[in-house]
Amino acid sequence: MKKVCLIDYDMSVRGGVEQVTASLGNALADFYETHVISLCSKGKLAYALDPRVKYHSLLDQELRLREMQKKILPLLKDYFSANHIDVAIIQGNYPGFLTAPMRFRGKTKLIFCDHGALMNQWMQKDIVVIRLISSLLCHKVVTLTEQSRGDYVRKFHLRRKKSQSIYNWIDLSRPCSEHYNPESKRIVSAGRFGKEKGFDMLVKAFAPVAKKHPDWSLDIFGDGEMMPTVKELVRELGLEQQVHLMGMCDDLHQRYGQYSMYVMPSYREGLPLALLEAKANRLPIVSFDIMTGPREIVRDRIDGILVPPYELDAMSDAMCRLIEEKALRLEMAERSQDNLEKFSRKTILNQWTALIEEL
Repeated sequence: MKKVCLIDYDMSVRGGVEQVTASLGNALADFYETHVISLCSKGKLAYALDPRVKYHSLLDQELRLREMQKKILPLLKDYFSANHIDVAIIQGNYPGFLTAPMRFRGKTKLIFCDHGALMNQWMQKDIVVIRLISSLLCHKVVTLTEQSRGDYVRKFHLRRKKSQSIYNWIDLSRPCSEHYNPESKRIVSAGRFGKEKGFDMLVKAFAPVAKKHPDWSLDIFGDGEMMPTVKELVRELGLEQQVHLMGMCDDLHQRYGQYSMYVMPSYREGLPLALLEAKANRLPIVSFDIMTGPREIVRDRIDGILVPPYELDAMSDAMCRLIEEKALRLEMAERSQDNLEKFSRKTILNQWTALIEEL
């Protein structure tokens, strides 16, 4: 049996990359001896792993990248050798930089997975260099979108056959809302409260909506470093009665049926799982048409509305339009699941197993 290892920076963090790592590791355990390595871990696993998945953490604390790399590489070499790892799937930029030099320390084939988008951070030269090193050293590069794959080829002169785009999947076996609730007057958004998620922009965009439609409310799920800033903004704008910061939630997918639409205000994304979950639950979507992600999920004016990036008035207008046009919301809800098959677990897992077999 082939042996596959997924490498994440910190599996104790509750984030999109960690969720994808756990889901993929659990799925691959049906076909391979599967390992998951956390380069550093500050606590217990954020997402459950199948009992068949062998989990290991290399460090119990976070260090400067160069110092981490010096400690990690010999530990990783020993682990790969002792467990005869055939293929390692490296999840994200920092793990790429830290572990890509394993190319020269064994026979394990390396896949670098970019969970963001190259051009979203093109002006951050340190991240660009990290991605360049990772893509050059690893045997294969996997991006979340075809657009990002093309950017790797164009900017890094990467051979096209060395790269592949594979979507994150949405688990369609999980219970989803069977019917859309057109009577709901609640809007939902969710994610880690980091600067890149733009929840401050969402609150500002919702302010005129709240004034025009005082019987509507906005619930934002998640937590993170921007929570105090967003909470203060809600207070400053006098929106405490209509904007609710809900904190973390383990069963959000079971609550989507309570809402009328999903709004995503991110500055940048790779392929946002939250939008896939919203589509699976028949929610019309309003999102900034940022460089990568939303346009490959949302079909503008069919199952959602894409608005120019960071234009708050346009986002406000889109929310108001869906509030005021109930028939449009119903049409979008009915069409939301039309193209979900390309994001299905079966489709994506077949692509991953084919890539592993190829290597």
